[in-house]
Amino acid sequence: MAAPWNLITPENFINESISWKKEHHKNYLVMFSSVWNGFSTHPELWALPPDDHMVHRGDGVFESFKCVGGKVYCLDLHLERLKASAAALGIKLPQAFYQTLPILKEAYRLGNFQDFVIRICISRGPGSFNVNPYDTLGPEYYLITLKLKTPPEEIYQKGISIVTSPVPAKSEFRSIKSCDYLHNVLVKKYALDQGADYAVSFDRDGFLTEGPTENIAIVTKEGELLAPSWERILKGVTLTRVMDLANKLIEEGLLKSAANKDIPREGLLDRVSEVFLTTTSFDVLPVVSWDGKKIGQGVPGPVAKSLLFAIQAEINGSGPYLTPLG
Repeated sequence: MAAPWNLITPENFINESISWKKEHHKNYLVMFSSVWNGFSTHPELWALPPDDHMVHRGDGVFESFKCVGGKVYCLDLHLERLKASAAALGIKLPQAFYQTLPILKEAYRLGNFQDFVIRICISRGPGSFNVNPYDTLGPEYYLITLKLKTPPEEIYQKGISIVTSPVPAKSEFRSIKSCDYLHNVLVKKYALDQGADYAVSFDRDGFLTEGPTENIAIVTKEGELLAPSWERILKGVTLTRVMDLANKLIEEGLLKSAANKDIPREGLLDRVSEVFLTTTSFDVLPVVSWDGKKIGQGVPGPVAKSLLFAIQAEINGSGPYLTPLG
């Protein structure tokens, strides 16, 4: 009896691809690949060379950011971080990197969607299946746009729960946004297995770091806004803006100070009045429970609410951190 598999050839590729469509593809918009030097709006056709070192070794870097109302938020900051990550791994920037804005504008036109997430990956490139970083044809650039999914409004009103992950925080490569995310996957898995919304880690020195894709900040009972020292975490773009926007709350008297510094684990939960997470997709999300212990009054606090309002006003405004695509 013949095996129940197809042999894919150039002649039957398009016909066979009809069966590759999946339900979740409806959230995918556009892909640009420097391998093709072009775009595709058919997710079932999106592919990377399996010998690309980003695929089989995690040897690549990436950035995720968003477009709201046709305007990209903090584009330059994300591209600078992407550039720094590539330099830290010795990956040469492909030519397409320098054409990111026109590529984005074309992806925006083809996707015909106002609110979406942009993910850019820069890989070491294809060429072999070994670990030799010089055994490739050169770096490649991939840009993908996806429909932006934000938490429902009731989540912001209700708050979220977090747990402390037993998986130790990243150490050597914590400042590089690399495509090797196995550690992050295990932290997220722990949160879900514990029935929590998110998880955060402490490093081996006992200091607070971050979540798998989120930064964390606390407000002490003395009115200090504290985020982990930049030397211990990936420098989050959203967190950077939040810490800058906090200066207005200091002027208004809602906070006494705002700083990045080492936050020891010992006695931490007894010191806090508020905790919140920050990331591209949800901006600022208040934490009301940590390892089963109620934070503050068990409801979102005034600092988190004010910072959420401030950053969303910036995202929906017309200031210097916005890049129109239309």
